[in-house]
Amino acid sequence: MDIKRIQLEYAAKSDWSSNMIDGLHHIKMLPYISIVQGVEGNYDIQLNDGEIYNTGKGGFFVAPSNVKQSIIHHADKISGNMYCRWVFLLVKTDDTSFFDDFYKLPVIIPDEYKNAMNGIFDRLFSADNIFDEIICYHEIIKQLSLFSKKGTDVPVKRFNKTIHYIKNNYSSKISVEELATAENLSVTHFIASFKKETGMAPISFLIYFRLSMATEMLLNTKKTIGQIAYDVGINDPFYFNKLFKKVYKLSPSEFRTICRKID
Repeated sequence: MDIKRIQLEYAAKSDWSSNMIDGLHHIKMLPYISIVQGVEGNYDIQLNDGEIYNTGKGGFFVAPSNVKQSIIHHADKISGNMYCRWVFLLVKTDDTSFFDDFYKLPVIIPDEYKNAMNGIFDRLFSADNIFDEIICYHEIIKQLSLFSKKGTDVPVKRFNKTIHYIKNNYSSKISVEELATAENLSVTHFIASFKKETGMAPISFLIYFRLSMATEMLLNTKKTIGQIAYDVGINDPFYFNKLFKKVYKLSPSEFRTICRKID
């Protein structure tokens, strides 16, 4: 089956640099495709409980939406610095599914496509108008289609309904009971089936998702820690700090300081 139409529902780019990041371990789960490049330094990347890959210097990793990304940062051995840049994309195909439902994305961009993607990133990050940016985003989508498998090799995501509900409502109170009801399953059956499909319990999925959205707010907004906690659906700032430090081994304020965004 060929795609007849694509719609770019969300696109964003960002970058940052730090000389305090070597060995830093991030765990993320984002509602869009992530394409991440270590320009200076490199990454170890694991999706869910799969194989661990290394990008190499200048290499890229790709993560589908709504999967757990376990990321370790490695600074350049000579400079001690790490500079990275990334693009987030949410791409709808034929009004019925999303790009990463249709394509099986490789974790590491193959060497023969790396130079092309690097050139597109260079143009995107130097673009001074929205029109050139949109062209670059579509060029990235085309590149993804060239080195990704499509069709019957792509696993069906059984709990897309639950995942999209969490994505759209993570800032509100969500219970396992309401998620199970929406899937027409008992709570016990829902928890067991969801864990088998995604590798984690529904509440763990929700927590990782909320904390991942919090990291983006810490990097890209000037909101207070308390406001970010509230915006991701965790109304107790002390509990938010405790959860964040358990996952990232840093407090939210330490994370913001170390992972400073380039202006």
